[in-house]
Amino acid sequence: MLGSSDFQKAHRMRRLLRFLVDQALAGDAGNVSEYVIGIEVFDRRPTDYAAEDPIVRVQVGRLRQRLARYYADRRGHGGIEVHIPVGQHRLAFRRASSPGEPPVAPAPGGGALVIEPIRHIAGYGEGQAFAHGLYEELLNQLFSSFDDVFMRMSTSLAANGSERRDGDARRTAPRHRVEGSVRVDAERIRTSIRLVDASLSRVTWAGQFDRSVRFGIREQEELAASICNALKAVVPA
Repeated sequence: MLGSSDFQKAHRMRRLLRFLVDQALAGDAGNVSEYVIGIEVFDRRPTDYAAEDPIVRVQVGRLRQRLARYYADRRGHGGIEVHIPVGQHRLAFRRASSPGEPPVAPAPGGGALVIEPIRHIAGYGEGQAFAHGLYEELLNQLFSSFDDVFMRMSTSLAANGSERRDGDARRTAPRHRVEGSVRVDAERIRTSIRLVDASLSRVTWAGQFDRSVRFGIREQEELAASICNALKAVVPA
């Protein structure tokens, strides 16, 4: 895998993947923390490494995507695949589909999402503006990652602002709905995201994203990227 074109020039990815594999083979995969990876892989100094440094979250998300692309190009190879479960920093293993096995057909509307506005539950006054800005950033990033993105409005609008006719909206009715909320206290901003299968009225994935209390555009952008990466790993293509 490390010698493939997917990883040959991605030096950070190679180093991170090798470290996670070594930990898994040594039986220490469950003890791999963001702090340990930051120091061992990305050369952060223990005395200066802060919790708000996003490098591990960003690079693990990118590695998760790169692994998915690597196996997507090699469908039907059989054997064992490694992947990184969403919200974790350790490798996991699963059996790949064997040659000749039919691929799993995607569910209708699998690549379409409807995004509910992110609610500000409680906390400081800046939280409402932060939640609104996060929603805008998340819309932009999801729009470039999924087949179809809808906003929850009185009329059905695409994320790029173009209006859809009701008949078109029904034909492409999204199966998946993204719901989110923001809570703020003196120490952190906690964003909770849920993925709901509308056809089953069931939550199929949920994640929490904690950040330090900063309300700038850069923080909204980084948090939206983390949420988008997590959703890409759990929403069917």
